[in-house]
Amino acid sequence: MMTTQLSHGPGLRNKVLEGVNTLADYVAATLGPKGQNVLIHQKDKRPFVTKDGVTVAQNINFEDPHINAGAEVVKQVSAMTNTEAGDGTTTSTVLAREILRQANKFISSGTSPIEIKRGLDLCLEKCFDFISQCSQPISSADDVKHIARISANNDQVIGDLVATAVDKVGKNGTVTIQEARSLETSLDLVEGFRFDSGYAATAFVNDDRRAICKFENPMFLVTDFKIDQVNQILPALEIAAREGRPFVIVAEEVEGQALAALIMNTVRGSMKVAAIKAPRYGEERRAIMNDLALSTGAKFFQKSLGHNLTETTLNDFGKAATIEITKNTTTVVDGEGPCEKIDETIEKLKEEIRETEDLHVAGRLQDRVTRLSSGVAIIRVGASSEVELIEKKHRIEDALEAVRSAQQEGVIPGGGMTLLKAANFIAPNFPTEAQSSALPIFRAALESPFRIMAKNSGINPDVAILTAESASEWEGINFLTGKKVNFKETGILDPAKVTRCAIKNAVSVSGTLLLTNHSIVHN
Repeated sequence: MMTTQLSHGPGLRNKVLEGVNTLADYVAATLGPKGQNVLIHQKDKRPFVTKDGVTVAQNINFEDPHINAGAEVVKQVSAMTNTEAGDGTTTSTVLAREILRQANKFISSGTSPIEIKRGLDLCLEKCFDFISQCSQPISSADDVKHIARISANNDQVIGDLVATAVDKVGKNGTVTIQEARSLETSLDLVEGFRFDSGYAATAFVNDDRRAICKFENPMFLVTDFKIDQVNQILPALEIAAREGRPFVIVAEEVEGQALAALIMNTVRGSMKVAAIKAPRYGEERRAIMNDLALSTGAKFFQKSLGHNLTETTLNDFGKAATIEITKNTTTVVDGEGPCEKIDETIEKLKEEIRETEDLHVAGRLQDRVTRLSSGVAIIRVGASSEVELIEKKHRIEDALEAVRSAQQEGVIPGGGMTLLKAANFIAPNFPTEAQSSALPIFRAALESPFRIMAKNSGINPDVAILTAESASEWEGINFLTGKKVNFKETGILDPAKVTRCAIKNAVSVSGTLLLTNHSIVHN
């Protein structure tokens, strides 16, 4: 018989805070240039070492369900930040913990948690304003290298490699990460095709850390049919199963019984499959689907031409080296389409661009040329052991995402300095005295990443803050050396987007916990 464990009030808050504190202590140990590694040994797997905050958080669980529930909610902070910005997971966890810890003192003294939450939201708006004022666009290739290096835990080699990859494909280009078949980590530029539509269901995700679905040597079925019955794709499924290769469907819609069957195959592990909704609409959709079929060597099954999906043969499938599917994008690498025909199509499209006087049409044609001719940078990660490989891949992923975030919203002084200075900047007009209690809570939270980095570097946090307070706009403490330096000159920069997402998600999740006073756990 199912039973439930109930908890409420101060007893629940204390248990939740216990889980949050323990989880945050382990995650915080990795923060900063002198942060420490964490050894993780999962059941029936080899132990590995990591300095990645979200990986540490994901591997912490507690026997007490109420303690564990608090930790699980805070894990969402790092997961949300990782998904949005690709980095800043440790910072967001540290911020959330400090908000909860400081707020608990006020709640225990009788302050309304609802008023505290409203006050925190006002503080957050002011913090966003400050981050925006501090942000500057990336001004050089060196900036990209510095951002990549810092996010890769000060690994200069990885920083240079990621910066080179981004430089080769451009601001909107694609960089993917693969395991090498040697000990060397290298960079290659290959043919690639990318479009703005992702997986039809999260069940297809096979890399939880990056929330992506990735297959090697996949087969493609490309169609403008709406697929909702299994019998429509049964012949294609049988062919893919015989070939023993991953099977990807790109269709106008994949839903109902057909989608359920694909998800069931994924959950059971009987086949590697994924479904993608065709991108865009109308003529633009048809053009992208035609180009995808051309790029991969697939037949484009079209209703208007009287095609029948049940007559699919092996020759109708498209093929590629890899495919990487996110929530909103799909990248096909090294499609096996006929090179001569692709080149002919590109030249034909260029001719159409020259002849048209419609700027909108010219723009759409240029997009097609870019998709068909653009390259994808592949970072092939080599290592002497599985442990080293996992850690190196995590560092490269973090560095790459940090660079992308910096390209979007610019850079700010790193090393916890921007949040530390924001603590003295924010001064909202609170409508009630109870809401004003959020200010010391928020300020303590903003100081916490700086304090932890100082502590991890063997520096007294109070002394470090006194030194930082006398620093000019782009000055701060280099926690590797313990000296005050110019952050622009030394490249100690953070992507503004990462910092913004970290504090936003910390306030969001901690605010939810502040308003929670009862817990029901099913055994």
